[in-house]
Amino acid sequence: MKRFISIMLTIQLCIVSFTANSESINYYVIAKQAMPFQITTSDNQHSGIVSDIIAAIFIDNYTINYHTYPFNRMISKLKSGGEKNWVTYGSPNWGSVQAANLSDHPIYTVSHSILSNINSNFVYQDLNDISDKVFVLLHGFDYPTLQPYIDNGEIQELRVKDYSAAFRILDKMPQDAVFVEMTSRIKYNIKIQSRDLKQFKLQDFSALIPSYPIYLAFDPNMDSALQQFINQQLAVLADKGTLTDIINQYI
Repeated sequence: MKRFISIMLTIQLCIVSFTANSESINYYVIAKQAMPFQITTSDNQHSGIVSDIIAAIFIDNYTINYHTYPFNRMISKLKSGGEKNWVTYGSPNWGSVQAANLSDHPIYTVSHSILSNINSNFVYQDLNDISDKVFVLLHGFDYPTLQPYIDNGEIQELRVKDYSAAFRILDKMPQDAVFVEMTSRIKYNIKIQSRDLKQFKLQDFSALIPSYPIYLAFDPNMDSALQQFINQQLAVLADKGTLTDIINQYI
């Protein structure tokens, strides 16, 4: 009886695998702002935590169609339906299309930090410490827990297009500006831009932006067999330690 059940489960997995592999996957990538989760090069090569996970899931007999856009345009594309069976990454905290249909298990837990210039005397303890600071934030991204303070004028925001611009502002306005972003993305971008973390102060900001999990985000109308296959493969990667290995390459 056990042997019969094992055989049937194997056949079922093969059927799901065959169905999945017969489909093309449309993978949506944020241009320039999502490192180390999604990294693109000038010759259109893809890497990063999420991109490597997608590649590992579809390691055999698959077709991945990459669609790379600035963040706002990508969201607009997905809200209008996107390409069939699309996948990207998302979180319940982000809402909208990046939260509508998520993988069974998270792929990473993100935390946020507040970055200031090493020459600044800024120390974050509570909201009173940031009332006179200019908050540098990435253009296009939402920060729901900060928005009420921005709306009522307690926080002055300054939007920038990328990390280089954010670091330059901290250099030019060391006493007045702070940069709020995911800790992993801050550290990665400091590293690839040949900056030294010792040039900055990195302080935990979880009191205002609590840590939360991120997941793979799916087309709400994704083929059910394909979604089952992705979730199964994701579970296998987690059990084998492959997810941890991928993350450790970048963080």
